[in-house]
Amino acid sequence: MQCLKCGNDFDNLYECPLCTEIWRNSGKFNRIFTKVEDLLLELFLGVMVLMVLLQILMRNFYQSGIQGGDDLIRHLVLWIAFFGAGIATRSRSHVKIDALTNIVKIETRKYMDVAVNLFSCLVCAILMVSSCQFLYIEYQAQGHSQFLNLPVWTLEIVMPLGYLIIAIRFAINGGFGIQDIFREKRH
Repeated sequence: MQCLKCGNDFDNLYECPLCTEIWRNSGKFNRIFTKVEDLLLELFLGVMVLMVLLQILMRNFYQSGIQGGDDLIRHLVLWIAFFGAGIATRSRSHVKIDALTNIVKIETRKYMDVAVNLFSCLVCAILMVSSCQFLYIEYQAQGHSQFLNLPVWTLEIVMPLGYLIIAIRFAINGGFGIQDIFREKRH
């Protein structure tokens, strides 16, 4: 399906994720949250690309590298993956299985969308708790990265943070879905 407003191709249940994202980001919390998310993703991606280029140049021309650079790049990939997943959830472009939604009526799809968002929020909350437990184990192990001798747990703190961001985004999407349902019932 193609959006009549922006021309974006989408397969969402009933609305374009880009136009919906613009409309839904009108709240102050969402605007700030979105800007911080985007800024951090851009920062991490920029640092990762810069580190990779520096590693290549130093290895080819100076036969050395940045100590712990590979370790930092590995952890930055983790950070980028979690922030990217949060952004995908924000724009409703995350991976989902929609075999059942293609069979049911559009009105039922809206209820299913709310249920899936709220269930996904619950799953992410459980994963956040589990990743906090993992992080605590890493903290107790007192391992250090070769890059600036940073504690490993500080580089892995993105796991509970990422699941929290994704859970918040699913909760927001579910809340907006509930608002849409009530708005349609009033009309």
